[in-house]
Amino acid sequence: MTDHLLALSTSCYYAGELDTGRRACEQLLDRRLPPNIEHQVRANRTWYTQLLGDLCDVAYHPFDIEPAHEGWSLFNPTLLPYGDRLFAIVRSSNYQIVDGRYVIPEADGDLIRTQNILVELDHQLQATKARTIKDPDYEKTGYPVDGLEDCRLRHTDTGIGVSATVRNVAPFDGRCRIATADLDVDNAEFSNLRVMASLQCQEHEKNWMPAGGGWLYAAYHNGHTVTVDPDVTCRGAYQLIQRAPAPQLASGFRGGGQVVRWRGGWLGIVHEVAHMPTGQRVYEHRLVTWDDGWRLTACSPAFSFLETQTIEFAAGLAVVGERVLVTFGVKDATAHLAAIMEDDVARLLK
Repeated sequence: MTDHLLALSTSCYYAGELDTGRRACEQLLDRRLPPNIEHQVRANRTWYTQLLGDLCDVAYHPFDIEPAHEGWSLFNPTLLPYGDRLFAIVRSSNYQIVDGRYVIPEADGDLIRTQNILVELDHQLQATKARTIKDPDYEKTGYPVDGLEDCRLRHTDTGIGVSATVRNVAPFDGRCRIATADLDVDNAEFSNLRVMASLQCQEHEKNWMPAGGGWLYAAYHNGHTVTVDPDVTCRGAYQLIQRAPAPQLASGFRGGGQVVRWRGGWLGIVHEVAHMPTGQRVYEHRLVTWDDGWRLTACSPAFSFLETQTIEFAAGLAVVGERVLVTFGVKDATAHLAAIMEDDVARLLK
């Protein structure tokens, strides 16, 4: 059966049988496959992936703001309702991706720099104010990647804050670490940076999804949903908690925006990665729900936002009124917001 489905995942595109090819890919990805076959199926699926606008009604809003510095990019925004206000943080960096390579201004040498822009949005989802956030003080190493990358806004016990990836904080030289910081929205300032210190060996950590007082670590980790809980016995430390069993289909789900309360459970957005024969990476997304026991209950079809077979990355998710809002970047170059009615989201979830 696997060989038959694999043949369909390739041939249906050329035969114009896109629905059949798409279903073949989904059935294959819900099976345990050898790594080389799984990579092939994920690459094949990108030829069938639909735009979100083909699946439901969606309104797109670009972030029409200035970058942190002239010539810098805007991408990978996150957002959070806070009282009756709606805030976003947009990442701004000094590099461009050209033919898969990072191109950095000569004046910066080999140093990749990131600064973050605090944006306040009105009810029409238009930016009314944008300010570059003052970075927190922390002891740095000489590793040539500076700044808080891919922030996720989150509610904290004291107000509002972020979790983000840092790479040059001492003593974790070069390792991707998750750090938290408080955010003063009135003064656009980060403070109290704290690296989350693993109780296990020091590995790269990225893309934790804020969920309540902790994070969703992975939709599928050793066959289960896994969350991150702060370790109350050790300040700044965390522990991984194994939750409900997860289906094989979720093995490729990676962190995206926040996980938010929705219709008696949790709603999140995840991305999946395909490695194309050309060496190009492709990111595709799904909306996903879990119950209170962190059992995965439904997911949408895989989709792209604005362009298929490229890198799009969603780092923000919020429910505001009757709309689900998703913020995402395209090609590490532009920042956007997508607004979908809640009932349309519900119809996507299977």
